[in-house]
Amino acid sequence: MKRALVTQAFGDNWKKVLDLTRPRMEAYCKRHKIDFIALEKPLIEPVQYSKSAIGNIMATKGYEQVTFVDCDILIANDCDDMGEEVEMFKAFDEGAFLDRKYDMGKLAGAFGARIDPRFYVNTGVFIISSKAVGVLSMPPLGLLPNHFAEQTWMNIMIHLWNVPLQELDPAYNCMTSVESHFGLDRYKDAYCIHYAGQSGDMVKLIEQIKSDDAKLVELGR
Repeated sequence: MKRALVTQAFGDNWKKVLDLTRPRMEAYCKRHKIDFIALEKPLIEPVQYSKSAIGNIMATKGYEQVTFVDCDILIANDCDDMGEEVEMFKAFDEGAFLDRKYDMGKLAGAFGARIDPRFYVNTGVFIISSKAVGVLSMPPLGLLPNHFAEQTWMNIMIHLWNVPLQELDPAYNCMTSVESHFGLDRYKDAYCIHYAGQSGDMVKLIEQIKSDDAKLVELGR
């Protein structure tokens, strides 16, 4: 099966972040024999919707599966293959402890859709099969809702396309909120450390990534 890991980094600050996280992403790809692709030119505003290009990458390059990770993610060197046994779509259900399902249903209604929200995934890490490419469908041109960037829209699409969710263990998308809720230790338990919501101070974020990377190295991870 032809597979790739895709990330995206737009603008100088995010490219500096990717410079720090990329070596671990590439090492992950080498271990699991998958291609690495970094998108560095935004296709649309809000820029996060540019990940819809994954559908085009799959169609034109023949990838049967893509693992997407935000550029502000450190992958531990003992991270196993996240794409194993993924049938259609796999992601962490953030809505299990942070209820965002009401707002998702409200946004769907604004576009004339009725859904029964069953989950709300964080799209910082997800694995998608070519069978589920419909979940990357874009909103009407010029009507791009910016509720948690593209995340809420993508959750709506997963429901509308009736794509079954395989739940990703929180250790593979270990955000600060996840870490505290599930009692994880980012250095010992997390396979993917995700710095979601920390972009308000990019200098601090970059220093935190450097510090955490050094700690992982110290632990042999």
